[in-house]
Amino acid sequence: MLSISERAAAYLERLPPAVAGSGGHTALYNAAAALVRGFAMSEADALPLLLAWNQSHCQPPWSEADIRHKLRSAATSTRPLGYLLNDTETLSAPCSSGFGMDDEKKARQRESWPAFKVPTLAEIETISRLRHLPGSALRSAADAGLLRVGHYKHADCYILTEGTFAQARRLDGLPLPIRDGVSKAKNLPGAVGAFIGAGLLDEVSNVLLVEGCIGLLEALACIALSDAQGWTAIAATSASSRFHRAPDLLARLKGHRVRIVPDADEAGLEAAATWLADMENAGAFVDAIKVPPECKDLGPIVSDSISYQKFLTTLFQ
Repeated sequence: MLSISERAAAYLERLPPAVAGSGGHTALYNAAAALVRGFAMSEADALPLLLAWNQSHCQPPWSEADIRHKLRSAATSTRPLGYLLNDTETLSAPCSSGFGMDDEKKARQRESWPAFKVPTLAEIETISRLRHLPGSALRSAADAGLLRVGHYKHADCYILTEGTFAQARRLDGLPLPIRDGVSKAKNLPGAVGAFIGAGLLDEVSNVLLVEGCIGLLEALACIALSDAQGWTAIAATSASSRFHRAPDLLARLKGHRVRIVPDADEAGLEAAATWLADMENAGAFVDAIKVPPECKDLGPIVSDSISYQKFLTTLFQ
């Protein structure tokens, strides 16, 4: 049996490098989060491991002060504490969700997904109350095939899905079980996808790019609340999503105007900078707009759209 420190060191060895200008902040943050959240290590125990990884995987290496800052920042993450401790696959090459699996295994896992159904009007209303989202935005997502319902983990869930990606949340608002804990959302086994919402791009010239599956619904809600004609939304499935995993989507964004609305945290801002550079290089017209300082994302703006009317107006100018 390997010790936790040995398992954590082996896990770090299989993480992608942190290269300045190419998502380096996010890569380092993910490494720090794996230690202090995934393996539930203290800062003192995690520091020597991350310092060693810094020398071997970071280009250029970070200062010790930066490494300590990343560990403290990662310790406040909402990732479940200890989510890697009982994971038998942590010694495999991890994918963006933190678990290493080959494509064939993921495909087999997707075969076990529950049947997805179009949400009924009553289910749309339930999600609307639960998330404080206008029903028109939810219906848009459902019409595009992005919002479905299904029975998962002995509970009725609503599913955000596109292609080989699916994420479930319970319709009663309770958390779903995951390894060593619970979580408000769970990617279904075998889920693969860096972005969601590509199906909404047809014949639309203006695009909001946000982070997270719920972020997609919130962005669609902002569009509906503002009656913003000619706008749609896409979402990164996580802050670690990169366009090299979605080259077809990147090509489709050429000529589009894309406005990034990043989550107001370090990982979100780092991701936004990378997305902006990639889309500009692909021929999109890109800018970014920050949410108000008291907000982390678009959620509070949708919940209190009257108070944030000025921001909503600016968002679609």
